[in-house]
Amino acid sequence: MTYRSLLNRIQFDDVCWRSYKEHREMQGFEEVFWYSSWIMCSVRRVYRHLPERVLRQYRYVQRVPRHPTDVVELSPPQIVHAFIDFHTHTLKEPDWGEPAGEQTWRMREGYMLWYTKFSHPQILPPLPRDLPRPANEEQIIAEQWERYEARGSPDTYDMVSAAVAYADEQMGQEEVMSPHQWFQAMSHVREQITPILSRRRGQRPRRRRQQQQHQQDQDQQ
Repeated sequence: MTYRSLLNRIQFDDVCWRSYKEHREMQGFEEVFWYSSWIMCSVRRVYRHLPERVLRQYRYVQRVPRHPTDVVELSPPQIVHAFIDFHTHTLKEPDWGEPAGEQTWRMREGYMLWYTKFSHPQILPPLPRDLPRPANEEQIIAEQWERYEARGSPDTYDMVSAAVAYADEQMGQEEVMSPHQWFQAMSHVREQITPILSRRRGQRPRRRRQQQQHQQDQDQQ
């Protein structure tokens, strides 16, 4: 297994989301830590300090943050003035969002899709027969439906038939599958079926409204 494959399979529990947790005993949390603007070390080192991009380090559920270019550029004197008046430039409590509790990895719906497309896209395509990262499942589902819709209206029958045919092919092999091969096969079947369930869940409210409208039209006739 390659180093790249191991990186692609990192689980949420493998990441330290609160890297300064042990340091809190020596330095308590202060309001200035919510400062969201420019900071500098001499006039040549100027950086954005955006806590909304690392909310999990603050024990809050991560959401899609504003784009760094949305932060208005300031001159060095303006940066000094802004930091002195940091109360004006801190994230306020309504902007903190939902506390993450002990599940420090939590994120809002849609964040992972944004993260993999804009913040941390894959430079290289997945390796052959390599398993997708669990964190990319939302992106995989979205991309699958983009491909299906590009071909036209997705046919549920064809999708399920393909999954069944693949399962029959795997079960028809003479040699006994190893646990890893079995896991790969089940992951492939799940990848084929999950988009159907996801899209059906999203369409239920709309279909219910369509059925209700149809019933009302019949009653009026």
